[in-house]
Amino acid sequence: MKTLKPRKYELEFFILDEIELSGFRDELASMEHPFFALKGGDTRIREYRNGSTTVIVKPNADGLATIFDKDIWIYVISKLQESMNINKEISKIVCFTPYDFFITTNRTISGRTYQELEKALDRLQGTTIKTNIFYSKHKQEIMGFGLIDSWQILEEKKGKLDIGMVKVTLPDWLYQALYKNKMLKISSDYFRIRKAIDRRIYEIARKHCGVQSEFSIALDKLHLKTGSTSLLKMFRHNIKQLVKTNDLPDYKIRYNTGEDMVIFSNRNNKFKLDN
Repeated sequence: MKTLKPRKYELEFFILDEIELSGFRDELASMEHPFFALKGGDTRIREYRNGSTTVIVKPNADGLATIFDKDIWIYVISKLQESMNINKEISKIVCFTPYDFFITTNRTISGRTYQELEKALDRLQGTTIKTNIFYSKHKQEIMGFGLIDSWQILEEKKGKLDIGMVKVTLPDWLYQALYKNKMLKISSDYFRIRKAIDRRIYEIARKHCGVQSEFSIALDKLHLKTGSTSLLKMFRHNIKQLVKTNDLPDYKIRYNTGEDMVIFSNRNNKFKLDN
């Protein structure tokens, strides 16, 4: 099976509630550390340590927010970044239409997708992060926050906002990340990646390979970074399958059997270092 799902909608550019979106952004710390679960219904508390950095992820009763729920994060971050790029005033509150979100993230539009959106918002609010990663002046403290502060689906028209629009309030931590330029452009084909693990591998490749020609990582370290709960041998099998199809956006992938290393190489160096 190919890594990418078919593109459901042929769009030359993306218009998000009157803002033309020229690209998508992901947040650096969540690309480096597995904030998001790869499977639905995961109710375990997860703790990750990398040097002096600590990340503890706690779920609500419905489980951790998943890598597919993260599409909402990426969507609203991208809207805010584009507004900043054109010197438009922004706030932690972001409003959008479900239809626009579904089109942009290559989702089928149905009653079920609307229900899934509401559940995803619940998981994002219910999943909490405790970390010492900072994008503000408070360097010595440990901070806890939800992946979003709150959400609302409007049941009556408010100003320019129509009934059914979604209103999301972002945590200050994520909002600060925008101002500290802790964002990276990602491919619009990210939303077409079928498997959760392959999305996570793309994030890691994008974060570490970036605009370099090549990046190598030990398979066991990559396994840890993804947050995968599968056995290492099953993860190795998944990597080998990904090498066979080799259609991950932006990066080619190789596996060195003798050294048990995964090597990513940049297809085209199209990403720029600025926003």
